[in-house]
Amino acid sequence: MATPSDEGASVQPAVVIPDCGCGGEECVGPEPVPWLPWQHCFKFYEFRYATVPIERAAAVANLGRLIIRVRYEHAFCLLGRKQGPIVHSLTLLPKEQVRIYEYDRYRRATSATSRFSVRSSFFTLTQKVQDAYASTKTDAGASVSTSSSATAGGGGGIDLGIISFGGGGSVSSSVNANAHFDVATVSQRFSHIAETSSLAVETERSIVVSTFEDTESGQSTARLLRNDNACRAVTYFIRRVFEVYQLTTRIIGIEVQVGDAWIDVAAAPAAIRDEVRRFLEKIEVGSKADPKVEIALPTDGLLYEAELAHCCSCDCESEAKSRLELEKLQLENLALRLEAERRQKRLDAGELDGFDTSTAPADAG
Repeated sequence: MATPSDEGASVQPAVVIPDCGCGGEECVGPEPVPWLPWQHCFKFYEFRYATVPIERAAAVANLGRLIIRVRYEHAFCLLGRKQGPIVHSLTLLPKEQVRIYEYDRYRRATSATSRFSVRSSFFTLTQKVQDAYASTKTDAGASVSTSSSATAGGGGGIDLGIISFGGGGSVSSSVNANAHFDVATVSQRFSHIAETSSLAVETERSIVVSTFEDTESGQSTARLLRNDNACRAVTYFIRRVFEVYQLTTRIIGIEVQVGDAWIDVAAAPAAIRDEVRRFLEKIEVGSKADPKVEIALPTDGLLYEAELAHCCSCDCESEAKSRLELEKLQLENLALRLEAERRQKRLDAGELDGFDTSTAPADAG
């Protein structure tokens, strides 16, 4: 068979395939997006209104009344995890094994179309609990108007829009206004709502652990626990795991209604701005409540902790025998390590003659 060189054809240079190693210059794709630190917060927004009786400002702005709206931000920032209450405890004797069953009440009682994450359930229950406070009154007995909204990526069928309840509020004095718009009071009230909602989520997602099998339904998770210890019992503590969030409330905006639009008070006419400042007094944008309120939300699943018993169930002779067998194994392991070190020293010294394998490691010189 004739080669290209025999036929007088020019020889083409070989095609060089670039190396496909990771991180080299031959990579043409963009660099991966860096991971950001875990500082996750999810937020609720609440609005409080008040109707201010004014004279001078109304004459300037041609308004019959002045309505103020204060916006609050309730931020839940993740602090970490903590152990919850004990769901079940079980002690296994030496060489004993037991099969346990977990029954998830939430998944057994709800259909697939009505099943959501813990956070979505918390959003929904928070709005329901807050709706139950629709008859909230001020200390002076005057009706107030509030509304709330939640930011979330909830599933279908959940309305996470603004929820309004109560009539148009009327606050006639600065004392009532300070009590109504005080950020600490708003935070305390919302923390009670959040705590009630978290307890409702925990109740809704309760998990039952038992050693008895439910013959009526196969929707359970079975797990086999075994104690391989010969002389000591093992106790399993089964707990819930909670995510702990810190609740921080702050004022993010003060607005007034001019016509059909809401505008920031800083952009309002000077007369209205001065009247609002006198009416609200110490209420300012950026004010925060005490950030020591913690809310715990349950997570799906359970935590199993094993605790070895302090007391030995074997007799003294059996316990001493086990201890001697362990010491014997430790000495044999030490002898093998010393023999390996001796042989390594001979190799480092250049002694390449054969090793005497007929001698036991303990007798080797």
